[in-house]
Amino acid sequence: MKSSMEELLYKARVDLVFAGHVHAYERFTRVYQDKADNCGPVHITIGDGGNREGLATKYKEPKPAISMFREASFGHGQLQVVNGTHALWTWQRNQDENEAVASDTIWFTSLSANPACL
Repeated sequence: MKSSMEELLYKARVDLVFAGHVHAYERFTRVYQDKADNCGPVHITIGDGGNREGLATKYKEPKPAISMFREASFGHGQLQVVNGTHALWTWQRNQDENEAVASDTIWFTSLSANPACL
């Protein structure tokens, strides 16, 4: 899917791509063709909602420079769109007793606010 869609998403100036299947959590920097690119989308793998097979605990090592955060934990995310250019993403792991713990939090500024990407 990536090879079929990546150029289209890049040209459309998509800000965020959420994907699953890998049963773990990982957030990448803005990326295009496997390299950091300030005009590419942020990819978030959020396939950690649970499954019969368990968590995918083996990551590719060494961790690529484009990977900003990764954790093999069950969890859930919340995207709060604040306005037309800013959003807050929070990922919380679930296994910390009875309270959710915000493990990864980041503010996003839309590519529409970046003149270099228009």
